Amino acid sequence: MRKHPECGVIITGDFNQLRDNFMKTHYRFVQVVNVVTREQAILDKIWTNMEEVYTPSVTISELGSSDHNMVLLKPKAKNSVDTGCVTRLTVRCMGPKEKATFSMALSAIKWEPLFRLDSCADQYSYYQTVICNLMEICFPTKIVTRHTADKPWVTDWFRDLVRKRQRAHMSGDLNQAKILRNKVNRAASKLKYNFTKHKLQQCMNRDPTIGGSI
Repeated sequence: MRKHPECGVIITGDFNQLRDNFMKTHYRFVQVVNVVTREQAILDKIWTNMEEVYTPSVTISELGSSDHNMVLLKPKAKNSVDTGCVTRLTVRCMGPKEKATFSMALSAIKWEPLFRLDSCADQYSYYQTVICNLMEICFPTKIVTRHTADKPWVTDWFRDLVRKRQRAHMSGDLNQAKILRNKVNRAASKLKYNFTKHKLQQCMNRDPTIGGSI
């Protein structure tokens, strides 16, 4: 610090019971974490001499099996790094409930009017109209958001689970947040495992003489 007084310094970590007031008195650092990071204590701290270039720190849900909240410190100035973008897509709701409803409705259709038609073209047109109308009813569309940086194994169900965890954390319901955190961790492990297994199976089934990549 004596040789390079103009340099920016950030010291972060789990300080626990460490006495750190000397950073303020000797180095004129500022501790910028002012929200609890574990239970009712501020154990995870960030000391810096650049506090004016950062926004106030916030905490988000724990990472993995840790019982400490993560601390997020963002710079005020926007950087030029491409972090992707959010897009909106129209998709159909095709969950187990919707599929069961479609199956029941399909089995209840009376096809006698189709058999009374004379030409194959009329029969096909009637069949297509019935099926399309049934799909519109049983598989309604909805608008969803996607991020270009999303992992390929992330699903809509997993996104919704993460949002529920974040809402529970932000509302202060720590017990529910921990329950949802564990669900998110288990779901992430299972989704990544299934995705990797599927890709490996594709490699095993591919003709090596053809080449290409997955």
